[in-house]
Amino acid sequence: MKEIKRYKNRRLYDSEQSKVITHVELAQMVKEGVEFKIIDTSSGEDVTFAVLGRVLLNESSSWEDIKQSKEIFSQIISLGGEKSMSLFKNTILASIGALQVTKTKAEKIIDDLIKKGELDKSDRKKAVMELLAKAEKSTAKLRDKVTTETGKATKDIQKMVKDYKLVKQTDYKKLETKVTKLTKTIKQLEEKINSLTKE
Repeated sequence: MKEIKRYKNRRLYDSEQSKVITHVELAQMVKEGVEFKIIDTSSGEDVTFAVLGRVLLNESSSWEDIKQSKEIFSQIISLGGEKSMSLFKNTILASIGALQVTKTKAEKIIDDLIKKGELDKSDRKKAVMELLAKAEKSTAKLRDKVTTETGKATKDIQKMVKDYKLVKQTDYKKLETKVTKLTKTIKQLEEKINSLTKE
């Protein structure tokens, strides 16, 4: 198991890779299924859950469903101990990266929960589908963003052309800049969507 050290200044240090890591990188490690523990260098105590709690609080600020967020926190607190930690790492932080969830990853997350006795095997199919549904919802929102950005930029360009019947050289540059920016934005979003829809 990977061991991460937490120093007095609260910085986290990955001994294996010999580098300081951020909370964002820590969340990514959880999503990838990396097993680790965080040890406080001053006390020698295992502070894994405390640190992951801060990571979750930071991430939860962007969650839209406040009611569901409260239910998740309540469930973690009520479970306590090892089971609470396992649920936290396998389900909660996995949901933070819903956009990165493919069918294979979803099945792995659910299978891990089944192996640890935290989920009945009979519920496997339903659990996988629910996790994928969340990922699909996030991807759909991203597609909507592409459409919105495209429509907005197009209207801006059309308005500029209409307002200036005799387009000056400086206006051409403005148009060119807008078109270039739009093209770049669409390309980036489409690449992200394509990467998310691939298993």
